[in-house]
Amino acid sequence: MKARLYIWVLPLLLALAACDTTTREARRMVKRAEQLADTLPDSTVRLIDSVLHMPVYFSERERMDMALLQAEALFGDRGTDLSPIMDDDFFDDHADLSTSPELERAATYYAKKKQYGKAAHAALYSGFVQQHYDEKENAMRSFKEAEQYGGLAIDSLTVARAQYKIGRLLFIDGMKEEATTLLQAADKGLGNRLAEKGLAENMLAVCHMVQGDYEKAEICLQQSLLYADKGHSTKVKRKVLNNYAVLYSLQKQHAQAITCLRKIAEEPDIDDTKLLLLSMNLGDVYYEMNELDSAALYYKQVDTLLPETQTKMETKVSAYKSLSKFAENQNNTALALQYWKQYNYWLNEVRDMREQNNAYAIQKKYDYGALQNMMNQKTIRRQRLIIFLSVVVVLVLLAFTISQIRLAKIRKQEAEIKASLLRFMCENEALTKQSEIYKIAHQDLEQKQQETEEARQSLACQVEEYRNAYEAVDKKLSKALLKEQQIMQKMAVYLGNKDETALFDSLRYSVLGNQEYWDAMLKIFDQQFPGMRRELSVQHPDLTDVEQKILLLSYVDASREDTALLLGISIFMVDKLRTSVKKKMATKAAKTLYK
Repeated sequence: MKARLYIWVLPLLLALAACDTTTREARRMVKRAEQLADTLPDSTVRLIDSVLHMPVYFSERERMDMALLQAEALFGDRGTDLSPIMDDDFFDDHADLSTSPELERAATYYAKKKQYGKAAHAALYSGFVQQHYDEKENAMRSFKEAEQYGGLAIDSLTVARAQYKIGRLLFIDGMKEEATTLLQAADKGLGNRLAEKGLAENMLAVCHMVQGDYEKAEICLQQSLLYADKGHSTKVKRKVLNNYAVLYSLQKQHAQAITCLRKIAEEPDIDDTKLLLLSMNLGDVYYEMNELDSAALYYKQVDTLLPETQTKMETKVSAYKSLSKFAENQNNTALALQYWKQYNYWLNEVRDMREQNNAYAIQKKYDYGALQNMMNQKTIRRQRLIIFLSVVVVLVLLAFTISQIRLAKIRKQEAEIKASLLRFMCENEALTKQSEIYKIAHQDLEQKQQETEEARQSLACQVEEYRNAYEAVDKKLSKALLKEQQIMQKMAVYLGNKDETALFDSLRYSVLGNQEYWDAMLKIFDQQFPGMRRELSVQHPDLTDVEQKILLLSYVDASREDTALLLGISIFMVDKLRTSVKKKMATKAAKTLYK
């Protein structure tokens, strides 16, 4: 029966374990992603991507937390000299976030929960992603929300970063004065983040250069370079030196511009991508200086690096445009046309990319993610329904099995009770028969007891008769004893002379005749109590001859001294024989009573 129970319970346990394994595995992966966010951010991003593709339904809070966790892993402040959120080239080296469409919703969600710190970060990261996808309006709205939520959370660093991003967007839209004001506020709010302050000063310099205020631009670049050196940020230093070169080129100070660009080339960590951009800038400067040989040298290096280097499409557009312009100046029309075709190709690629990264694409991606989550929810609900029905069926089968087990136990108990009842009935019947036998035996015993009582009464009557006879005999014996004393006196006289035995025999013969003394005594007893001695012999056959004599003398109430004198024994022996006779008579009476 236990084996049958295991057959039904085991599938239930397996079903529950199988359905719960995916959910537990997903939550374990999310927890692992949280642990790796600070040390291995790319692993965190991949883990979250894997979890999102699992057939598991997540609540709104869980999806918002995962979106913020994935963004924090890539864009969060991890103690580096330059935060990824301040680096506009960061997206060029990393894959897109799977949860990026939900960052904007996460900001609204956390704001409703009054978790303004999380809301500020989610809005800031959302604006950064939207800016990357060229969604300027949405990015501006997200950055302003980040500034607002950061102020509510008293997070000055987030506010400053949001102001920096807003200032850059305002500069792109041509609002130079507003951009300058926000960039100055961001510079103050960044505190001791020297590398990021260098970026803010660098952007201020760009604003001043566009406005034609080269003096302020140079002051900002000097301050930015100082921050970059103190913050040990080569990336910011490279940007500042490049803008220095632009500033000197605008002022027609080409030698200083080349000096700044050569300083960039002297950096030890320069790679092919940076070398490509540097060569293009040097070529442009030499071309403006009309030093065509030097320009040709650097443009040739650009032409060599372009097919082999993974760089941004915008850089390729600028490079092929410069190469086409230089080839046209060299009267190499065919080469200029070839470069111009490449320029148009990459320009179209940039446009296509921006079209693909518009709001519709983001919304479509979000819709797919939400749809997938809804499908997971429906799948899980269906699985839960199946599990529920399976549980109900298993419970019904389990209840049926338990009822069968209980029924078997009840039947077993009934069989045991019936067997006990039958055994009791048999024992009762045997006891009834035995009781009847005991009853008959009891009746026989009562009858025998009654007969014994009658015999005892009869014996008592006989004893009374014997007592009366004894009294008569006693009187006669008294006379005989008196006579005997007289005879004994005579005998003493005769015994005075031992030699005269004939006198003694003559005396005994005169008293007893030819009989012995005891035989004469018995003869007298038989005359007084006819049949008494025979009856005593029948009733007490186990008495010895001496004991029979003791009993006969007891019937006639002979004293101990007379008994000893008549039997020729001591008084002590008389007492012992009387006790033995009493025990044998008592034993005989008991056997007769319980027979």
